Amino acid sequence: MTSQPKSDVDGADAPAKAAADERQDSDTLAKSYRYLRLAMVGLLLCLVVAVIVQTKNQGWDFLESVSAYYYTPAQAFFVGGLIGLGACMIALKGTTLVQDIALNLGGAFAAIVAIVPTGRHADELAAANACDEAGTPLLTEKASTELACPEPPALEDATTANVDNNLWALIVVGAFALGAAYVVARKDGTLADGDARRKFWWGFCWAFGLWLAVVIARWASLEWVINNAHWIAAVLLFVCIFVVGSVNTLQVKREPSGDGSREGPPPVKPPNAVGETVGDLIAVFGEKQRNDRYIWIARGMLLVAAVTIPLWWFTDLITLFVVEGAVFVLFMVFWAVQTFELERELKRSTKAAGVPPRPPPTSTSTDVQHHAHS
Repeated sequence: MTSQPKSDVDGADAPAKAAADERQDSDTLAKSYRYLRLAMVGLLLCLVVAVIVQTKNQGWDFLESVSAYYYTPAQAFFVGGLIGLGACMIALKGTTLVQDIALNLGGAFAAIVAIVPTGRHADELAAANACDEAGTPLLTEKASTELACPEPPALEDATTANVDNNLWALIVVGAFALGAAYVVARKDGTLADGDARRKFWWGFCWAFGLWLAVVIARWASLEWVINNAHWIAAVLLFVCIFVVGSVNTLQVKREPSGDGSREGPPPVKPPNAVGETVGDLIAVFGEKQRNDRYIWIARGMLLVAAVTIPLWWFTDLITLFVVEGAVFVLFMVFWAVQTFELERELKRSTKAAGVPPRPPPTSTSTDVQHHAHS
């Protein structure tokens, strides 16, 4: 007599329990997304502080570029911050094939920028002079009671050893990552589906091509890598961000209301794809009032870059450090403001619709999206 009512109660509670479990999963995804984005800001902030402290220690004598701080005690956060940024870019999932490829390549370029310094003799000479004038150590200083500032040739020798070691580490890890991606794709059924298989091989071939290019460059000439890889990777990193941003802009034009509606069928997204893309730099979601807070920061950043880069390139009015520093700080402010703006708008929209919270638009998992629209 008692078992039937209990079964009915259990049956009635099952949908509520399932909804609560899915709400918790969605909240976990949203928090993971938030922490990943804020981790990028934290890494870059550490680099900013390290550069400021080092500049203060050398009598507020700014070096010619942020990259030149590779040769100072700020090196740890210069390298670590950019590698961490690259890892976050790779972890963030694009909503289209083009976005995903650009994010993955951009993450790899960020790592190359980190481990291969500028290779400019002017940067090495400026760092050595700052050491002489302010009495602060450079990366080759040994533990001693007296400071001995190295000359540019000593910095070049230390840089060569660092680049060779770290580049081989990056090559080995890259090979492991490519192999792991293939194994995972086989196990999760990606290679069994026609469209998913095509997208996987496109992304895999681009990543493999970059890895192979790095291997060939290293075997051909380490000196060439040291002299050129930093600038090539830096330019291509910017190109990747621009490409992802352009793709996001096209998507935004098809969803002006921010409700996720699109002209035509929605793009296919892998399961559990969490995170916004770097293309959010110029993307617009939701109504205009909400966007003004961060979209104007993004526009200001692009305007600053458009003004300062020609001033640095064609005149002696400013240094590359000013260009990098201005864009750097504006990007951090933009990224942090947008993170909380998107999350706040998401909570308002899901509360009004009476559905469980889910990760921000263009980054939600397929399962969560299905529940939100059911």
